Amino acid sequence: MGMLMREGESGNGWFGHARRPWLTVGVAVAAMTAAVGAMLYGVHGWLSQKIDNILEDEVWDAGRQQEIKRNDSEIELPESVAWLNSLLASVWRLINPDLFSALVDTLEDVMQASLPKIVRMVSVDDIGQGSEAFRILGIRWLPTGAAGQSVDSNGKLRPAKDSGRKVKGEGQQDEKSQDKGDEKPDQDQETQEGREAEEGDFVNLELAFAYRARTSGKSIKSKAKNAHLYLKFYLPGNIAVPVWVELRGIVGIMRLRLQLTPDPPFFQLCTLTFLGQPRADLSCVPLSKHSLNLMNVPLISSFVQSSIDAALAEYVAPKSLTLDLKDMLMGEDFKKDTLARGVVLVHIKRARGFKEGDGGIGPIKKGSSDSYVSVSWGKFGKPVACTRIIKEEQEPNWDEWAMVLVTPDEINAEETLRLQLWDSDKHTADDDLGRVEVNLKELIHGSHTKNKMWDREDELRAEDPDEKMPGTLTWSVGYFSKAHIQQCQLNKQTFEPSIRSTDGIKKRVSEDARSKLREAMSSRDVSDELRQQEAQDGKELEDMMIISSPPPEEYPSGMLGIQIHNITGLEVAILNRSRSGHGEDREDEAEQSGELPDSYCTVILNHKKIYRTRTKPKNAKPFFNAGTERFVKDWRTAEVIISVRDSREGENDPLLGVVYLPLGRVFANRSQIMDTYPLAGGIGYGRARISMVWRSVELKMPRELAGWDYGTLEVIGAIKAVDQLPEKLKGCKLKLRTKTNKAKMYSHQDEGVWKPKREDENVFLGVTKRYASPVIIHFRDSSFMSEDNPGLAVLWLTGIPDEEDQTVKVKVWKGGKHQLRRATACADYRGLDEGEEPLGEVELRVRFWRGLSGYHKAYAGKEKKGDVKGVMEVLDTVNDENMGEDSEESSSLRSWESSSDSDTDSDSDSEDESGLPKRGSSQEEINKRKMLRKAGDDSSPDDDDDQGPVKTVKSFPSKIKNRASSLMDGKGGDEDDGKRGVVSQVQDYKRNHKRLHRKHRGVMQWKATRTLDWMVDKAKQSKGRVEELGHHGEKEQGIETEV
Repeated sequence: MGMLMREGESGNGWFGHARRPWLTVGVAVAAMTAAVGAMLYGVHGWLSQKIDNILEDEVWDAGRQQEIKRNDSEIELPESVAWLNSLLASVWRLINPDLFSALVDTLEDVMQASLPKIVRMVSVDDIGQGSEAFRILGIRWLPTGAAGQSVDSNGKLRPAKDSGRKVKGEGQQDEKSQDKGDEKPDQDQETQEGREAEEGDFVNLELAFAYRARTSGKSIKSKAKNAHLYLKFYLPGNIAVPVWVELRGIVGIMRLRLQLTPDPPFFQLCTLTFLGQPRADLSCVPLSKHSLNLMNVPLISSFVQSSIDAALAEYVAPKSLTLDLKDMLMGEDFKKDTLARGVVLVHIKRARGFKEGDGGIGPIKKGSSDSYVSVSWGKFGKPVACTRIIKEEQEPNWDEWAMVLVTPDEINAEETLRLQLWDSDKHTADDDLGRVEVNLKELIHGSHTKNKMWDREDELRAEDPDEKMPGTLTWSVGYFSKAHIQQCQLNKQTFEPSIRSTDGIKKRVSEDARSKLREAMSSRDVSDELRQQEAQDGKELEDMMIISSPPPEEYPSGMLGIQIHNITGLEVAILNRSRSGHGEDREDEAEQSGELPDSYCTVILNHKKIYRTRTKPKNAKPFFNAGTERFVKDWRTAEVIISVRDSREGENDPLLGVVYLPLGRVFANRSQIMDTYPLAGGIGYGRARISMVWRSVELKMPRELAGWDYGTLEVIGAIKAVDQLPEKLKGCKLKLRTKTNKAKMYSHQDEGVWKPKREDENVFLGVTKRYASPVIIHFRDSSFMSEDNPGLAVLWLTGIPDEEDQTVKVKVWKGGKHQLRRATACADYRGLDEGEEPLGEVELRVRFWRGLSGYHKAYAGKEKKGDVKGVMEVLDTVNDENMGEDSEESSSLRSWESSSDSDTDSDSDSEDESGLPKRGSSQEEINKRKMLRKAGDDSSPDDDDDQGPVKTVKSFPSKIKNRASSLMDGKGGDEDDGKRGVVSQVQDYKRNHKRLHRKHRGVMQWKATRTLDWMVDKAKQSKGRVEELGHHGEKEQGIETEV
């Protein structure tokens, strides 16, 4: 039995061994069959695509040949577009490729916004239209239609009323400005204002277009004959992957709307739109001749194709592109007017009776809310302004202002202005406590809000407008439109010196319009065309006269448009020419060097970063054509700084250079400028072409509200007690605190007088949000077994104008933790308990110096985004390069002249109690302003400044030490021989280390040191983020970016 079992076992083993080769062969045959099948399938797909491409190429080539034969034939043919295609083919190769820079700009925006994480940047280094022109397949004439008529609720046309709007961008011109009580504007008029086309004669066309590339070889030279793009994808480590994108074909239908004008080129505005998404066929080819066509790689092919489709989708109906053909043909690519038509001014006061965001827990914890208000457009939704957060308060008083620009986009979208009340939560989503919405058209045309403020108290509503929510919001709102030309501008304008009155403008416009239409007037009634022509000519003439004159002093507030066109000759300076290996001739090196910067620009307005362009990688002449518009409270004191930086990995982005543009100097003679400015103060060279335009609005803001948000508060001299302050408070020391700084003042021998530790110095406090944060004055009693904070006073800076001495009296209230929280948050604090009376008053003399200073240094180091630190670096550059000296003097003189007639609390003496010269000593103001604006320096004044610390008598050992250092330094003899010892070199480096580091000299010339500095800055920012954990995050709006 055992023998049988062993034989059976051996038999099964033999049979198993016999089956294994067959199993292996079967698996191999199946795998080979699958591989052959996959290969055949791939070859079949490749062959079918190749055959389709060849067939399409032959069909298109046959069409070309047939059109050429038809044109050469002597037989008369019916009208076709063949002549237009022939004309287009003749002109096509002569077109300057730079005309397509706007398309490149849009394409880069789309691609940059949808880059995969592995790609840092993408750039379109070159675009070419090739020698093969687009073909027009057909043109169809379209009737004017009902563009000028209104549509009722049933969708039927009805005659439109004359809205009074004859010119693009202009609102209704209401000649009767009287108030009509509560009468609302005509709804038809509002709809027409937002949606109607411009009045006048138009030509409407529909055309079908197509393009097919010619068959090209494998060389790039042959492929360059077709329309193409040259892209570069930048991977981590600054690795560039170049890709050649060839446009194989495109087909689509386009509609054009051309506005006619009597003046050459006879077409002014061109509005174009695609009917449906155009079909585009692309081919991505690497620069290596032996590489495969990358169109078959899913990542690159889908990304490039989707980017092209997204760029074309920006102009698919109902979207459109409007071009000013007149300006384009005249070569003017700068703005003569702002896009914004006006500004909505919102004053948020208080909220009452709203529901609690955080419910209470019986008698243990009372319900409360950490409330704030956001201002946004109802349909767009994104907040454009937010108030501060008032914690644990059911009766918040904000007293804050918001300015919102109104553009045609909001008007065409029929937007609503939304104020939304929120409860801020630390770790979860904020709770919606209600909202208030007002129709924008009502604000623009309403008699209560047109160029005036309207006080309102509205009930809160839920997301559904028909659903009420508890509570009310008290606020004010007004719409302020662009100011028309003023008499002072007519007297100073240089465009038409013979016209010095509005009647002269009307007369000139009427004569010109009748002269242009005199032939048409003889054949038919052209009264409508005449009114339209007068309106257009009047708008154009008024705009040209406005920009040729300085802004009016009567309306210092307005809208500023900034546009950065391009930079030429951009390169990084060579730190060591002997090691660089470069010779003397470097004329064409900038465009060919591999060390070109990855540049981007930032716009800084009144020391606050407001805008950033996208990064242009490895380009010596980057074309940005990017800009922004902002509301400016006072153009006479505003400052704009354009900084250009180099985007780098693993280190802080260095400054390539800055352009300093104080508006008081820029707009001294004109309201619009376009000039080329050199980049100064950085590690690079270049010239930036920048244009700016200013339009005033019919708004006269009080000087107290027209100040800067960033600044430094100076407490001049001593603080005095008035109005029977309790004796125990007179013996306390004072602690002054803002969000960024603290300072102490001590009780003097005379009770009720507090002075700094050094009595000959003043107290300086940095301020970041001037209209949303107060200065807190604590009374501190350090005696044993006494109350730590027996009293407090709150000074809000909303009533203090910039750079003007003000003597203010502040009420002193009972101190405490809860009192301090409420006094800090609420603008009209009158005690914690109902009926509480103040303990007394203190009097202090203050001055608010506009702009960042050294007293913001600690705040900048902890800021999580690092924007303030970057601005302070730019200000250091401006000061080191002495860019602001002329503007400082003129600004000081303007400030003195404008405030010389105002009431002040200063007497006729030349000095006050602290020994400081009174306002009126402009040189003293300039010196102090320079001291404050040394943003990166230490907070203490310079020793050589008049306000510096008192010099102490040096001791005898100190004299010996200084003498020994002098001998060691080699200065024992002649000090003018130029010799420097070790100590002198160290001292010289210490004095100028910031300037050297900013230009990558000294220790910062090595990348390892710069990387270490970058890591330290990141650690500080992380520390700031950690410190903010557990606190309510600020609801500030981020910096506007181009992408």
